Amino acid sequence: MQTNHAIAGVIDRLDMEDFPIGSKVKTPSGRVGTVVKHRGAQSRHDLFQRIIIEFDEPVGDSVALQPHLLTLIQAPRLNA
Repeated sequence: MQTNHAIAGVIDRLDMEDFPIGSKVKTPSGRVGTVVKHRGAQSRHDLFQRIIIEFDEPVGDSVALQPHLLTLIQAPRLNA
């Protein structure tokens, strides 16, 4: 018997691996930046994965957000 995850209440959430380092992403505020680092849960009290994003403008500005808050714009290009 197959389980319908939508009916069972399971939501397909994005994970850190869905946003490789070097990806261009859009935040909930509409800002665009580049994924520079993945950070896992930091302690027993903080169980969330976060992705570190450096914004294109202003240069040097960054934020750590959970993967489900991001939209992938462009995956990193692989050098052949």
